[in-house]
Amino acid sequence: MIKNTANTYGVVAKGFHWLLFMMLTFSMVAGNFLASMPKGAEKFQAAGMHKSFGAVILMLIMLRLIWRLINETPRLPDATTVGEAFMAKAMHWGLYVLMFAQPLSGIMMSQAAGFPVSFFGFFEFPVFLDKNPELAKTFLAMHGTVWILLVIAVIGHAGAALHHHFIKKDHVLKQMTTGA
Repeated sequence: MIKNTANTYGVVAKGFHWLLFMMLTFSMVAGNFLASMPKGAEKFQAAGMHKSFGAVILMLIMLRLIWRLINETPRLPDATTVGEAFMAKAMHWGLYVLMFAQPLSGIMMSQAAGFPVSFFGFFEFPVFLDKNPELAKTFLAMHGTVWILLVIAVIGHAGAALHHHFIKKDHVLKQMTTGA
């Protein structure tokens, strides 16, 4: 099934979920590797690839959000409390905020540092900020903070799914894997 139902996520939502998980994980590892590289041509080239993948991630997050807004969301288990339902909704929307903030802060950091952001060398994104080293430092700090918050949120999200699967023994994890 392509679209979501009341019982499970469809193949498109699952594809977005797992593809973005893998791409964000790869991008975070690559970003940390990039930060440890000495300045030079290799670092400049690696930074360009990191930015291009960040742009792909941003586009996929936009598409995922649109898909989320035009599709039904599977229902939570009947035993879910009002507090648990609120926390689940807050976690999901918080993840969207962080997933958007990560590539956007990277784009703004790069532009404020005076470096364009290109899409694998095919075209450059519009420049929204003039060169401003102080603002670049602010966006660098934001980019670093957001990835840490994103890692914490993803661990919490996965932990909640595992709690549902192993402790509550309900269908929440199966909704995003094999189906409910």
